[in-house]
Amino acid sequence: MSLLRRRGVLILLVVLGALLVIVTASRTWLTGSVDDVVLGRSSVSASGSEVAGGVVALALVVVAGAVASATAGPRARVVALVLTGLSALGGVAMVARVLLDPDGSLGPIAAANAGRTGSIETHASAGAWPWAAAAGFVLAGLALLGLARARRVAPGLSSRYDAPGRAPESDWDQLSAGEDPTDVGPAGRE
Repeated sequence: MSLLRRRGVLILLVVLGALLVIVTASRTWLTGSVDDVVLGRSSVSASGSEVAGGVVALALVVVAGAVASATAGPRARVVALVLTGLSALGGVAMVARVLLDPDGSLGPIAAANAGRTGSIETHASAGAWPWAAAAGFVLAGLALLGLARARRVAPGLSSRYDAPGRAPESDWDQLSAGEDPTDVGPAGRE
């Protein structure tokens, strides 16, 4: 079996991709300048969590979904993989919005710095960090595709993790059913 077909390796790749997104979210994604009456000519910058607020949440959803897809039963695994894949696509779309329109993404941050609502016209450019975040989501998405392929080969957890046939009832449940939990039966009496 190839190394990239093992579930453990694929889950590790998903986690690494999501970790890359989480780390990059605190870095400066956009830098620019604004020429405003209140601010004057000044520079403005924004981190990934400011211009794309949901990327960290989506990265955490991707990690949780990958773990769920590896440990769940067959039906739940399919649902987890689909939802996790949609989360990775949503993360790529969120980063792409920032990369395609850096001026529009930085404008509301500049307005908030000036104490205004809305947006201020800015001249912005994106750094390398949003590209790294997009790469993290793409890595996670490709690993999820590998997990979807591997799901047919490897089932979920083995049956040794299943609960025994009948779960023991609590004393309270036994009393509610009219049974005495302290009664040990005729074998215990002498």
